[in-house]
Amino acid sequence: MRISILALACAGTLFATAAYADDPMENTYTNTVVSKDHASGGVTDLYFNKDMSYTAKAMGQDGKPIQLAGSWSLKDDGKTICLAPNAPANTPAGQPSCSPLEKHNVGDSWSLTNDKGQSFDITITAGR
Repeated sequence: MRISILALACAGTLFATAAYADDPMENTYTNTVVSKDHASGGVTDLYFNKDMSYTAKAMGQDGKPIQLAGSWSLKDDGKTICLAPNAPANTPAGQPSCSPLEKHNVGDSWSLTNDKGQSFDITITAGR
């Protein structure tokens, strides 16, 4: 399994959301954030929770499913979202990553680059 690839994809995906001044992540709690890594083509489905946790699902390069969980936080007055995967901190899979946080709605698609220089195509889809 290539959890490190999933972790990097996850790290780059946390970014999406809706237009709620109090909680910019509100639109993601009942929906799916889909991230496609420009470099590998890998696709990750991310599920964000109000308790500041998330889970992610992807397919490894070996064709086996990969699951990952972690926590998310906001910084820079809600303009940046950071993901911290639940993995040993001294591994690539355990390194936190931050991405710009912008206002988006279900059905929106856009591209972003995270603080690790990785680029992703992002879409918010309805439901989980």
